[in-house]
Amino acid sequence: MNKPVYRVHPIMIPFFLFFYLSGEIAIYSIVFGSLLIHEVGHLIGAKLVGARVRSCTILPYGGEIKIEQFSRLKGSHQLFIILIGPFCTLLLMVFSVIVDFPQANILFFTQTAILGLNLLPIFPLDGGRALYVFFPNHYVELISFSIWISVLIFYVSLFYFPKGLSISIIFLFIAFQNYSYWRFRKYKLAFDRITRSA
Repeated sequence: MNKPVYRVHPIMIPFFLFFYLSGEIAIYSIVFGSLLIHEVGHLIGAKLVGARVRSCTILPYGGEIKIEQFSRLKGSHQLFIILIGPFCTLLLMVFSVIVDFPQANILFFTQTAILGLNLLPIFPLDGGRALYVFFPNHYVELISFSIWISVLIFYVSLFYFPKGLSISIIFLFIAFQNYSYWRFRKYKLAFDRITRSA
């Protein structure tokens, strides 16, 4: 049995450099730690329902976990794995409110941003994946919608340059991810049909 692969995506490098060069090591630690806890939530969810994790990649909005034959899991198990990540982020948000410490406001803001971003109804964010569980026959429409929304947010964020640079990078990356999904949509749909009927 192959062990899961854990890695940090290269797109995180500009974010690490920004925090390092600006001297905001505390913010860097909170952001990276928050992303890790969010993904640990997904990993725990997968473990609890008996799903086999192939890989976990940390990204600016959370991460991407590849689970073996995810489409064959029961819908309730898929939702559990998807939503437990945002739930862990919500727990961190509550923690930042009830426990008083020097960086509590930064921790709260970070969790708010991660939670708000991840619950957007676009792929590959948790909100989009949850939507797909409810509407599995509308994958193509969901990917098309995700491309348009991510491109729109990217262009809007350019008006707030340089403050909106992190948003620009995130949504440009999401747009390219969705374009990749769009290119390989026929293969994904065919694979899902085979695995569901097997």
